[in-house]
Amino acid sequence: MSRGLARRVAAVLPRGVRVRLRALLERSAPDPRDVERVRDVTSRQWARPASPRYVTSYWDDVDGPADSVGKRRSEWLAGLPVFRDAASALELGCGPGRNLWVLQRRHPAMALFGVDINPEGIAHARSRVRGTFLVGNLYDLDRLLGDTRVDVVFTMGVLIHLHPATLPALVDAMRRRARRTLVFVEQVSATNEVVKGPARWRPTRRVTGDYIQWSPDLPAILAGLGLAFERSAVPIELQANGGRDLLVVPLGR
Repeated sequence: MSRGLARRVAAVLPRGVRVRLRALLERSAPDPRDVERVRDVTSRQWARPASPRYVTSYWDDVDGPADSVGKRRSEWLAGLPVFRDAASALELGCGPGRNLWVLQRRHPAMALFGVDINPEGIAHARSRVRGTFLVGNLYDLDRLLGDTRVDVVFTMGVLIHLHPATLPALVDAMRRRARRTLVFVEQVSATNEVVKGPARWRPTRRVTGDYIQWSPDLPAILAGLGLAFERSAVPIELQANGGRDLLVVPLGR
């Protein structure tokens, strides 16, 4: 079925019918308990995003005169107290480097590091930010980073794309690389709620085929690792898909 025909059919069918029909057609969709297959789906998705505007839309004119929510959110992040006297910072899932670019402007002496699975995003970051950038999968963080250590390790709207079952190991790897603080700007829930994904996973929610997104139970993961944290809301005017909660984990010096 062509996209145009699919849109015309969708326009005349009630939402409930559309979702049930899509669920029937998604027989090859991964089971949420199949961690390895879900890993493969999400890794392929972000290594080569379908949208040709991925890099430019993420960058969101942050280095230009225009105002944008993305620009203000990056500036809010860079202004958090944990960065004031930090000598170094690492962003996991840095994309084209918007957050690191703003950190560089506010803290010029800070050593910056970024990791992302998308080569195009990393190429853009390298062209804008003085830092060390690696192309790689966050599922393989230990192998990727080796013995790298920094003062602050942070994410923004990234953990929502990783299977919740893999997050305890990832957070533990982050802890081993942070001298002072972990910072998470994420969207969390108490149930590892699926927000986007195959229709047969959550037929009452928005569905987008193989595009999978969770709201992980990050507070429980941190508690399970014995990590105390402070949780607050991202300012309402700066909230976005994947970035509604701020969790700060102090690790000492």
